[in-house]
Amino acid sequence: MLWLKRAVLIIILLLVALATLDFMLENQQNVTLQFLEMSSPELPISLYVIIAFIAGSLLGVLIGWVVTTRLRLRLMIQNNELNRHRKEIDQLRTQAIKG
Repeated sequence: MLWLKRAVLIIILLLVALATLDFMLENQQNVTLQFLEMSSPELPISLYVIIAFIAGSLLGVLIGWVVTTRLRLRLMIQNNELNRHRKEIDQLRTQAIKG
């Protein structure tokens, strides 16, 4: 079963690589991007699109990591609070039994 997952992953990666290569070869027109009176160097449009895709992917991973880290920290705090409450309940039970 593991070899099947690896084979499917390799096939998908090859298809993505071929699609990217095809996209780059078909979009070789040079363009200049302008933003706020600044101009970029004249490069193929496919390069700008791929750079934007990679930057967006990295930004998505970074945001996901930040959100996950915040949630894990919150979970850890709540687990500590739960343990504290459990200890308090156990102490109250032992006091009730003794008293």
